[in-house]
Amino acid sequence: MHRAEPWRYVALLAVALLAACGSSPKPPPEPRLRVQAQELESSGARRYAQGDYSAAARHFAEAARLRSSFDDAAAASRNRLQQAQAELALGQTQQALDHASQVTEAPLQVQALLLQVQALLALERREAAQSRLARLTALCEARCVERGRVQLLQARTAWAQGHAAQTVTQAEAALPLLREQSEEREVANAWRLLAAARLAQGEGAAALQSAQAALAIDRQLAVPEKIARDWLLIGDIQRRVAPSEARMAYQRALAVAQAAGLKELAQLADQSIKETPR
Repeated sequence: MHRAEPWRYVALLAVALLAACGSSPKPPPEPRLRVQAQELESSGARRYAQGDYSAAARHFAEAARLRSSFDDAAAASRNRLQQAQAELALGQTQQALDHASQVTEAPLQVQALLLQVQALLALERREAAQSRLARLTALCEARCVERGRVQLLQARTAWAQGHAAQTVTQAEAALPLLREQSEEREVANAWRLLAAARLAQGEGAAALQSAQAALAIDRQLAVPEKIARDWLLIGDIQRRVAPSEARMAYQRALAVAQAAGLKELAQLADQSIKETPR
């Protein structure tokens, strides 16, 4: 009995060693700077989705700086594009253009050019916008996941050049592509552009339907700036098709803008109310 006991211990030791060998080693912890950068990027994305574009831009900028500090160039460029997107939303157009233009990595060129064209159109640099849009269109072939956004940019470019009919054609082509990618914000933008272009063509009823479609989406997304702009556009349309209702639309725009602290839009709505007969 006692002679067998040493073998028992040997067997137990062997089982323990086998168990230890079979278990997976723990992965090393993520480096502190990489964790911080990821947290900043995630926080920036949350702030952007909530409409806090100023905080989003700051967080993306800091994430880009941290990633540059440990030579993760691709991730830093991604963060710079996210920063540029937030800056566009803030109306910081030149800064957005500068940051988007810094990105040279081939896999990010479609995203970079999308932002550059938007910024150039906002700055009314139409020839430069047209040139980069041509590069973007060549890069983004028929199966490109961003085809809907490219098509919408083509519509915006046509609108900037004063071509209402072409704007309608391009925006209508963009809508199903954007829906397919669940790009609800861009779907609303397409409807808003369609409304303006149809109004320019004298198609008041169709313009009103398009503006109301944009408003329904923007309400669902809870984006005050877009909602205020939708009501302003609806007021402009109703001046043509239902003058007695235009004042109410401008009042709705004013109420939203004041509640959201959107001073410029509030001033625009207030001026529109004053110019609208009772």
